[in-house]
Amino acid sequence: MSSDILVIGSLNMDMVVGVTRRPEWGETVLGQDFFTGNGGKGGNQAYAAGKLGASVAMLGKVGVDVFGDQLLAGLQEVGVDTSYIERTKDIASGVALISINPEGENSIVVAPGANNQVTPEYVRKHEQVIQQAKLVMVQLEIPLETVLEIADIAKKHGVPLMLDPAPAQKLPDELYKKVTYIVPNESELGIITDSKISDVESAKMGSLTLLEKGVETVFSKLGSKGVVVNRNEEVFQVEPYNVSVADTTAAGDAFAGALATAIVGGKSLKEATQFANAVGALTVTKLGAQVSMPALEEVELFMKRSHK
Repeated sequence: MSSDILVIGSLNMDMVVGVTRRPEWGETVLGQDFFTGNGGKGGNQAYAAGKLGASVAMLGKVGVDVFGDQLLAGLQEVGVDTSYIERTKDIASGVALISINPEGENSIVVAPGANNQVTPEYVRKHEQVIQQAKLVMVQLEIPLETVLEIADIAKKHGVPLMLDPAPAQKLPDELYKKVTYIVPNESELGIITDSKISDVESAKMGSLTLLEKGVETVFSKLGSKGVVVNRNEEVFQVEPYNVSVADTTAAGDAFAGALATAIVGGKSLKEATQFANAVGALTVTKLGAQVSMPALEEVELFMKRSHK
């Protein structure tokens, strides 16, 4: 059975510790609370969309280990079709080591593990699944050659592609020509456009660079400065929600999953952005990645109360 949204990407077990500051090389610091949770940019985006009620399937790989069991079970709980996710016997599931400071900012080290086995060959095997989707989502925690293959297949079948360019890296121009939606945050936009992004105006200039390279729509996530959307002649800013930040982990993934859900659901560009912005805002108010993501009812109530 085909799903509206197909997410192709990483699945990681997040190991999270609270710190007052990060250690220097050769130094040990004492942390505070520790917890584990399901993560990975691909898994997070699939989970976010599934929890919001979208029809979602995922392509990816996990190890034959307890983390793999937990990652699959978590997605299945919100209705994500995990039947295409393969398990690797010789390589462990991906792991992310996350430090969070008292302000809710994070720093992350990822050991990709099985995610590195999401190869072009594996993707080609599932070309029909890509062909049947209404929207394909991809991130950069799997090999770049695989991302390029996904873009080629999506383009071939006329399926819109949403790219989350994280972790940020310089990308070949050929990829941009096949991207329908791109969702960088401030630092990612700066890296992929080789420019300094510090405010709304510089974000507009950066997004223009991506449009000139062939991207159809750019969503620049600027945190406390909101979101700047640029598509051809249509440029607008969606104001941020004022919330208390506990943990920024996976807020961008929640935004992407919500944006895909809204677009596939037929919302206008502005409505979709406002909805995604609300989902991202709610996500930062709780600790953790997938566990912090809201259900549809919670988002609708939050937006109603916020009058946005």
